[in-house]
Amino acid sequence: MPTRFFLRFSLSALRYRKQRLLLAFGALAVAAGLATVMFAIYSSVAQRIRAEFRGYGANLVAVPVNAATLPLSLIDAAKKQGAQATPLIVTSAKIENQIIPVAGVVAAYPYWRTEGASTLGNGKCLAGESLASRLNLKINVTVNLEPKPCVLSGIVSTGGTEDNELIVDFATAAAMSNIHDAASAIEIQAPGERLEAIRAALAAEFPAVDIRTVQAVAGTESNVVVKMRTALFLLTLLILAITTLCVTSNFSEMVIERGKEIGIMKALGGAERRIAAFFISESATLAVFATLAGYTVGTFAAAAIGREIFGGVFHVQMDWPVLAGVTAVMIAVAMLATLIATAKIWSIQPAVILRGE
Repeated sequence: MPTRFFLRFSLSALRYRKQRLLLAFGALAVAAGLATVMFAIYSSVAQRIRAEFRGYGANLVAVPVNAATLPLSLIDAAKKQGAQATPLIVTSAKIENQIIPVAGVVAAYPYWRTEGASTLGNGKCLAGESLASRLNLKINVTVNLEPKPCVLSGIVSTGGTEDNELIVDFATAAAMSNIHDAASAIEIQAPGERLEAIRAALAAEFPAVDIRTVQAVAGTESNVVVKMRTALFLLTLLILAITTLCVTSNFSEMVIERGKEIGIMKALGGAERRIAAFFISESATLAVFATLAGYTVGTFAAAAIGREIFGGVFHVQMDWPVLAGVTAVMIAVAMLATLIATAKIWSIQPAVILRGE
């Protein structure tokens, strides 16, 4: 059938059946918006969750096997593998003739719960809450640490060994313990998807170092990523299933309402497949315009949800892979729904229609 018949067929639907087309358009647009949100979050959820988990400490830790320390060159090797590494020195010192454990770190960890400030360096130090309670240490009061006193800037609570330690900056701990270009341990934050590969590569390069996976962090991170992605995937399927049912219902009613037109076209020699193609083309065109509307709203919604859940600034950007994916899915949903609806075309009898029955 010529193209002009298709245009007339489509325009007549737009003119006389606006309500049904608007309902189908609305369903597809809402689904496209929700799919945009789901796809945008799905594509970035792993990266964002792993960024959040970086604040909870390392997922790998390197400790010496037979020696007392391990080389700082391991930090550069970890960086080459795409990981972040932080050295740690564990030593001891005296406070008023009492021997206490001392930890030297580059900076306070984000997951530490700190009363006061978390400042280190320039004569500042931190104390674990158990140690502070035992020695009656007060914030902003000088701690008589031998051989170098420090001012207590804060009291930390971690639920770990830090609660019983005095914490100083790495350079101070290195000078106190006479350790140079080495560390007692090195904590490594590796990307979750490459965790085992990085661990194996570093273990092969440094055979005298024991590189262990921190299961509490690594395992939890992987589980959260998998569960979040599974939940998003199932929600997307549910949304698309509901949309398919809604569009199928609308186009089924349109096929019934346009039975006279279909019967006349069949009487003039129109094949059922060609007539069904008209409806499918209509729904595909509708899906494209609905996708553009839904994607625009969904992009802003995804940015707002991302800021609310993961923090940061409100950032909207054009994501072509997401747009392409949403467009393809919405066209597929519209075509599937229309195929189900157009099954009724084969049951329409031209003779019955022409008799006005």
